[in-house]
Amino acid sequence: MSEYGWKRLGHLFAWIGGGLFALGALVALIFGTVLGALGRPVAAIDSISAALVLVVVAVLAVVFASLGRREGTDGSVVAGVLLIVLSVVGWAMLGLGANVLALLGALFVFLAGLLYLVDPARKVVTAAVPS
Repeated sequence: MSEYGWKRLGHLFAWIGGGLFALGALVALIFGTVLGALGRPVAAIDSISAALVLVVVAVLAVVFASLGRREGTDGSVVAGVLLIVLSVVGWAMLGLGANVLALLGALFVFLAGLLYLVDPARKVVTAAVPS
């Protein structure tokens, strides 16, 4: 890949993951609204609060992706670690629940974090190997 190929792919995966988190939040919000209309207020509040948390996770994924897009290796390492932690927290919050879109979003955010970590590691390894 080119010099910026790993960062571009990581940025794309983070945006896809953030979009899937947001789409999962929309599904949870609609589900919570339907549950509220059916007269199940506790389940509705649970689903709507999960939707709010998913929106926050989606926004954080996009913010960390833009942090990693900057030049230099420090930003991409920090963004990679933050994206991996964010995806693990998202997975822990979701469990193996019914919100498959958000689980796919967590997977894409995790892969984006790995891609942001691969780029600086590749540069360090190629600099350490004598020509």
